Amino acid sequence: MKNNNTIFYLLTFLLILLYSCEYDKDPIYFEELAPPKDKVELEIELSHVLPDNIIYIYEYTKLTYKIDTKGKDIFDFKISIDADAEIDQNSIRLRPLADNSVRKLTIDIQLKTHTGSIADHLGYEKYVGKYEYDVKFVKLEENFKTNLRGGKSEEGYLQLDWDEPVFDNAKLLRYELIYTDDIKKEQVKQIITDTKQTSHIDRSYTWGYKTYELYVYYKNNDVDYESLKVDYFSPEYYGFKTNPKFSYEYLDNESMNVSWDNTGYKCKYLIIGADGSKIECGQNQRKVKMQRFRFPSDASRFKLYILPFNMPYDDYEKGVFIECDYYWYLAEEYSGIPQAWNISKNEYYYLYHDELSIYSISDSSKKRDLLLREIGYFDRMYMSVSAKTSQIAIYKYMYPTPISISDIFIYNNSNFENPLQIQKINIHSDPIYLCDNYTLFYHDLFWLGDTNYERSCIVLNSKTGNEIFRQRLQNRESQIAVSPDGKYLCDYYKAHLIIYEIQDDKAVQIYSYTNADYRYPACQFSYSNPKELILRGDTETVIFDVESLTNKNSKKGKFLYQDPITGNIACLDEQYNQNFLLNIYDKTLSEKLIRIPFNYYTSGNNSFFNSRLTFNDVMAYRLDLPL
Repeated sequence: MKNNNTIFYLLTFLLILLYSCEYDKDPIYFEELAPPKDKVELEIELSHVLPDNIIYIYEYTKLTYKIDTKGKDIFDFKISIDADAEIDQNSIRLRPLADNSVRKLTIDIQLKTHTGSIADHLGYEKYVGKYEYDVKFVKLEENFKTNLRGGKSEEGYLQLDWDEPVFDNAKLLRYELIYTDDIKKEQVKQIITDTKQTSHIDRSYTWGYKTYELYVYYKNNDVDYESLKVDYFSPEYYGFKTNPKFSYEYLDNESMNVSWDNTGYKCKYLIIGADGSKIECGQNQRKVKMQRFRFPSDASRFKLYILPFNMPYDDYEKGVFIECDYYWYLAEEYSGIPQAWNISKNEYYYLYHDELSIYSISDSSKKRDLLLREIGYFDRMYMSVSAKTSQIAIYKYMYPTPISISDIFIYNNSNFENPLQIQKINIHSDPIYLCDNYTLFYHDLFWLGDTNYERSCIVLNSKTGNEIFRQRLQNRESQIAVSPDGKYLCDYYKAHLIIYEIQDDKAVQIYSYTNADYRYPACQFSYSNPKELILRGDTETVIFDVESLTNKNSKKGKFLYQDPITGNIACLDEQYNQNFLLNIYDKTLSEKLIRIPFNYYTSGNNSFFNSRLTFNDVMAYRLDLPL
């Protein structure tokens, strides 16, 4: 066994010796080779940026590169960066990070030496090159707060303040403050180049909604890029619900004190009343005495102008205008306008469609409701009551469906049952008159042929519905008034007045008056005295006695209403267009009881009943007079 091992080792030695002799014959081992150079020539072109320069990235950017190896072969090549990058052949695509960070872009290159050595062949002999670039990801838009706010200057004007912006990588260029000048009524652009200025005083602002805009312009420190940021501010001012604009202190029946809140800034005020009077108020005067609100509503009782302190009072229309915020108290409970009344029973009536509501005269409380099925729906309705007989007459009119329906229903008992129906009665204007002597008066137009019409007053028996007689009136536009006892009839038209006395089945004329310069737009017999006629002329109110046919009393001013319960008479003041007053006189027109600021509306339902003024339109208003 030992001899075999000796033979194996001997043969192995001989083979190695023979191979070594053959390898020595390769020129690479016996020719002298040039050693590799210490530094290889190599050029990199990266989007025209040198390795020592900084690459700024603020938007999606494509960098192209080109490598000149000077004839050397690339053994290995690698590009790396700690960022969101897409690297492919000949290009590097970078996405912005906007954090002002600096990242390294590294290019690692390995080139063959081409010395021909075994190390060169085996890849162990190579040139290793590493190139680095600084890449800064630029943040263009800055995040900062200026906190634009408002305060008061030492003088009391609105002062705007803001914080100096703090930038990450930019510098401040200028401020621009934009707002509307309340004096000049034009937009102001205040350019502020002093970057240390952080306040501005606006002497034109007094009250109301307004927006201030602060523009901050800045420039990036690394690249040529400018940007801006806007801040907004609107001053707070007292509002319309949570903080009432005005407070009222009633001094008497005619006057009140009006006060208002401080606007918070230096200013002055001007109050203009409904009569055009002007009251100038300084900075510290915020209360004035004026006429009370006019019944039933008075949104234009006064106007308040808030003026900048430096604005002349004559330029008040350029100031801030605040409307009066007050309306009359609404009725606590809607009780309807009294359409007829019976003083002996202490009740008045309101009819809506077929529902009759009966109220107490004393306290306006509801007594009961009745359903009058025979009335039903109507387009026009008149009602009249005789306190002596307790009869109630209701005239109902409906527009053609297909023909018009116009009937009178007369009720003889408090249960309002089984009425007397008088059919086809056309009443074109004015109410009906149910009198104490069981007569019913109304007037109507009668066709005479062609285009001629005649107006007549018709007198019926309210028990039977039979016609007693008819009296031709002076004009087709005549109106009538009838005394509650049924003894007198008045026919009035423009400047013409005729009074009749009713004698059995005829009307006897007892008085006639014509004055071309005088008109009678209203005429009624007094509720308190059936022998007195209340006349409303153009400029005065007259009480005329129908027995003596003389004027008992007169007052300047327009007659509006007589209270059927107290007999008191309401007339517009002679100077109403200037003072807006309603005068309440006693029933003889001798004594003025009270004066009330009043807004006269011709539309809507008005009444003066039991010392209470009421007005119903869309809403119900009332005013109890201290009489």
